[in-house]
Amino acid sequence: MSQRPGSIPQTREQQQAMSSGMRTQMLYMVLMFLVIFVYSIPAIRNAFAIPMTYILQPVVGFNFKYPLFTILSAALVTGFINTIARHFFTDYFGMAEMQHKNRKLQQRYREAIRTRNKSEMDAVRAEQSKSMQDSMKLTQQQMKPTMVTMLISVLIYAWLIKFMYYIESSAKLSSYLLISYPFGVAQGSLMHPIYGGFPVWMLLYLTFSVTFLYPLQYGLKLWYMSRKVRNEDNYIRPAGQR
Repeated sequence: MSQRPGSIPQTREQQQAMSSGMRTQMLYMVLMFLVIFVYSIPAIRNAFAIPMTYILQPVVGFNFKYPLFTILSAALVTGFINTIARHFFTDYFGMAEMQHKNRKLQQRYREAIRTRNKSEMDAVRAEQSKSMQDSMKLTQQQMKPTMVTMLISVLIYAWLIKFMYYIESSAKLSSYLLISYPFGVAQGSLMHPIYGGFPVWMLLYLTFSVTFLYPLQYGLKLWYMSRKVRNEDNYIRPAGQR
């Protein structure tokens, strides 16, 4: 791998970490394009929806009569699965330590530039290169569960698309798509297109997912960190008493 003039040569481990990170990102991009491909072809999308038709529809389908609650339930299920899976692969203390370390390195580098201390600048660059390697490892560790949970999300979302189109196409059920909009806009359909051509129900699905995702993720982080600190405190205290 060629190096830019004046840059710090990378070690073999750092080059391997960079290559591994790029492979992970490429795989993630391929999966994203696969998701778009699945959703753009109705026959494939409906095939992906079949497993969730037997799993979710009897539970949160509500006999097609309450699509708003079905959208909410699907968003909660997807958000719960993604958040829980990511939680068990996230090193919260490692991420916090990495952020603190990077801030300190930036402060050192700015100070080295101010004082024109080239040896300090080179030393900081070397440490930043090592820090980048560690950061990539943490990112890859956190991205591991998304490869599996993305498939589950694709299945759930494909089923939800089929579910909503089925209600729209049924003359007996289409009235259940009508909802009362806030701010005095009377009634409208969940299938009504909004900005970008996406229907209202997709915006609601995204809103429900984000609204549920962040409190759950933040609560799990606080619970994990408080339990970790409490366990370490219980472990250290007897040793200090001896």
